[in-house]
Amino acid sequence: MRRFLILGVTALIATGCATSPRQTVKTLDKRDPEYASRDCRQARRAVGRYDDNKDGRAVIAIAGNLVIPFAGSAAALAMSKMKDDERVALNERVRKACVSDPLGKRRSRVASR
Repeated sequence: MRRFLILGVTALIATGCATSPRQTVKTLDKRDPEYASRDCRQARRAVGRYDDNKDGRAVIAIAGNLVIPFAGSAAALAMSKMKDDERVALNERVRKACVSDPLGKRRSRVASR
C-alpha cells in the first residue's frame, strides 16, 4: 500500500510541471536568424529575470514532510502548479520570438510530400 502511495505522489509531481523557461532557452538553435532579433533578446532577458522559487518550494516540501508526511510535498506541488501558467506563457513568448518556424509548419509540409 505504501509503495503505491509513493508511486502515485511521484507521478503527480512528475506530470504537474511545465518546462522551465531556462530549459527552453537552452534548447534554442543559436544559428536561427530569429535568435539574434530584438524580440528574442528581450524574451531571453525576461527568462533571466524569471524566478521559479525552486529553493522555496524545496524548503516547504522538506519542512512540511517533517511535520506531516506528504503534506510538504503536496504544498510544494500546489505552489508549482500556480506558476505553470506563467511558465507556459513565457515559453510561448520565447518560441514565438526566437524560432523562425515555431509550429514546425515547414517540417510538416516536407514530411507530407
